[in-house]
Amino acid sequence: MDSELITRKQFSAAMVVSLLSPLLRLMPQTAVCFAGNGAWLSFLPATVPLALLGAILASFRRHMRPGEGMGGLILRWLGPVFGRLALLLFAGWFLFYGGFILRSGAERLVSTIYPSSGQGMFAAVTIVLALAVALGDLRAAARSAVIFRGVLVGALALVIALSVPNMDLARLLPVSAKDAPSIALGGLPLASVGAVAAGFSFLYGYADLPKSGRWTALPLGLLLVLGGLICASVLAVFGPELTATLSYPFFVMIRSISLGDMVPRIEAVVIAAWVGTDFMLCVGLLRCAHEALRPVFGYPKPDGRPMLDLGAGRFLLWMEGAAVFAISFFFDMPPWLLRQWSDQYIPLASDCVLYGGFLLLWLVTLPRRKKETSRGV
Repeated sequence: MDSELITRKQFSAAMVVSLLSPLLRLMPQTAVCFAGNGAWLSFLPATVPLALLGAILASFRRHMRPGEGMGGLILRWLGPVFGRLALLLFAGWFLFYGGFILRSGAERLVSTIYPSSGQGMFAAVTIVLALAVALGDLRAAARSAVIFRGVLVGALALVIALSVPNMDLARLLPVSAKDAPSIALGGLPLASVGAVAAGFSFLYGYADLPKSGRWTALPLGLLLVLGGLICASVLAVFGPELTATLSYPFFVMIRSISLGDMVPRIEAVVIAAWVGTDFMLCVGLLRCAHEALRPVFGYPKPDGRPMLDLGAGRFLLWMEGAAVFAISFFFDMPPWLLRQWSDQYIPLASDCVLYGGFLLLWLVTLPRRKKETSRGV
């Protein structure tokens, strides 16, 4: 194995930590709005669209050359005009989504923990740190993600375990076959969360990954299980009606834990989870945007250079960071409107770009893939 490449374990950890950001933002309230007390089963139907998207990405992966990610493949298959146009669209979405993550993360902290602070300060700190990491070696960020994954998943498991005394499992029932359509709809938010991992296909050139897509089953499976457990625990504590009305029911559930001095410490861990996952996702989005823009202008990979070096297209990373920060001010809006963007518009736009975009790319390139397969390329 090439020591210069990110290992599969590290890449999977970076994906999981990043996906925890939209998971903790959307779950369980969005699933509950669709599925009611059956939302805890919504992770099951979410496996279907994610498996289909994974199969599409695996078909692309089999045609990638060594060191090539989705950006290079798109440019090679679609040509200099349509390829560059597609890459610019993907890069624009990554930056727009990054701006939303900055603002929504800042709003969450201000509304729950620091009501007297400004959102701009938290957004500025997050993007500065994320840019600093994105300018460095991507392998270092991936290695740190392995530690973050263990800490964050362990913290979530601890919170759920400590909430058991407050749970009433009767609130999860009854669930029958007639609830299947609503439960299927409840899987849409989790499917949207999991689809964010498709953006990491632009970073495949930095990782030692198999051509088969089976390796994604473990990180996405862990994400779906966590989503189901979060839904089940919050529903068992509050019930579907109250859960649907709370802005951050998982955090409210933490405050309902009766362990005296333990609660502030647990809150601190969950706040660290919020900040850490938003930070890691911003790093990933900056680098995904860079990997979409880099082939457009013909620049080499940015790793292995001093942090302040602007050569080899590294100035684009600074411009991307500034763009993400500027876009975050677009979401300077009342909390109820930001919640509407979070629950409806952003997931819908993400699904259009990721599910729709990669499906369209798969259909358009079908003749090219058949030709390469027949040649044994």
